[in-house]
Amino acid sequence: MFEENTLKRKLRDGKPVIGIWNTLASPLLTEVMAHAGLDFQIIDLEHGPFILDQIHTHVSACERIPSCTPVVRVPVQDEWMILQAMDQGAHGVVVPHVSDRESAQRIALSTKYHPVGNRGFTPFSKAGGFNNKSTEVYVNTVNSEALTIVIVESKEGLDKLDEIVEVEGIDIIYFGAYDLSQALGHPGEVRHPDVIQAIKKGVDIVKSHGKFSGGFVPQSKDDVEWLLELGMKFITYEVDSSIMHTHIRNLKEWFDKVS
Repeated sequence: MFEENTLKRKLRDGKPVIGIWNTLASPLLTEVMAHAGLDFQIIDLEHGPFILDQIHTHVSACERIPSCTPVVRVPVQDEWMILQAMDQGAHGVVVPHVSDRESAQRIALSTKYHPVGNRGFTPFSKAGGFNNKSTEVYVNTVNSEALTIVIVESKEGLDKLDEIVEVEGIDIIYFGAYDLSQALGHPGEVRHPDVIQAIKKGVDIVKSHGKFSGGFVPQSKDDVEWLLELGMKFITYEVDSSIMHTHIRNLKEWFDKVS
């Protein structure tokens, strides 16, 4: 049972944070990336070959390094799946395809306990410490520290961003650049001026409400600096599989030239 969400504290203190999309479903790799100093990892249940009942192993791998916060991206807005991720110890969830106030409210309520939310309750879980001796402390911790991240990736979501960001309990708005590029008529062109302008406007709206934003998948230090200049604080650097592939490919190409 976590006592403080270190990722949330860093953001509250005004610090930008950097993490990664974890898609390879290897607990050892999760632990390696935590040891490397990342602020967070998104355990990607939507695109990675994760088995739902093994999410806890990745949470534990992150928690061995207290500075690395484990959050889980669920593939759909189903409350039972959010409950599973949270009960297995995730410090927060990332939920896709949020396009209006109603969906944002359902998600926010699903991550918190009464009287703040309506998450199904059991203390006999990894999240609850496997016992019912300190349920009041556990409930208060979850209601104040659990992190709720929603992905806006449609024209409707952009149009209703003002009402989405107003929902109490939503901490971070993540802009899905690839889906938005398609919605705005420029499929795959995430650096198209129309896409950048729309996301920049969204970042400003989120910031004006005292909340935080992220988006894109930066693959270089220059990309990261650009996102910081754009006003994003929640930086999702690269994908674990891509980093491994790129590093090994570059090494092999170099080796073929010199050998």
